[in-house]
Amino acid sequence: MWNLRVIRLLLSVAVLLVSGTASAHPHVWIRYTAQVQMQGTSVIAIAEVWRFSEGFPVQLVGIDALPDNGPLDSKQTAIFREQAFSSLAGTQYFSHLFADGEALTLGDPIGFRVSVDHGKLVYTFTLPLRKPIDVTARKVSLGIWDDSFFVDYEPDGANAVTIGGHAAATCTAKPFTDHAHPIFNGIVLPQAIALAC
Repeated sequence: MWNLRVIRLLLSVAVLLVSGTASAHPHVWIRYTAQVQMQGTSVIAIAEVWRFSEGFPVQLVGIDALPDNGPLDSKQTAIFREQAFSSLAGTQYFSHLFADGEALTLGDPIGFRVSVDHGKLVYTFTLPLRKPIDVTARKVSLGIWDDSFFVDYEPDGANAVTIGGHAAATCTAKPFTDHAHPIFNGIVLPQAIALAC
């Protein structure tokens, strides 16, 4: 007969192996677009759209059914904001804005909306900057990523990040591999966008 201590030890090892395997890959997949809102040569906000992979477990937020397509009502949106979105504040909603390599603090999100598009959950929101940053005075870049393995962010197309608002005609958003901010325990170099005018 198995010793109770041996059984506990084997169960502990099994749990560690399963949790290690589970944490070695993303649990949530998101394709994003972002519009860098500018006034002249200054960034004033980042407007984002996150499109979740099919099968995002909406039951986690306590909602049993969603519309097939279209916006959620205000009550359902409030539940998503409270149960799933607001908890991301400490990560700045996975949005990383740097000026000369220094991380900038973004303001609280505004205009948070939730919809369903062809069976996929979609978040739409805007992150205003606490203070506008002039891209002609500093080297500015934007990246959208999770430093851990939990959420995998991918740009939604080749031009996923664009310039908008009242930007100077010379302003550009150019993708690059961000060697300064490796993610996933240093094994992945994320894509970022250099903002310049």
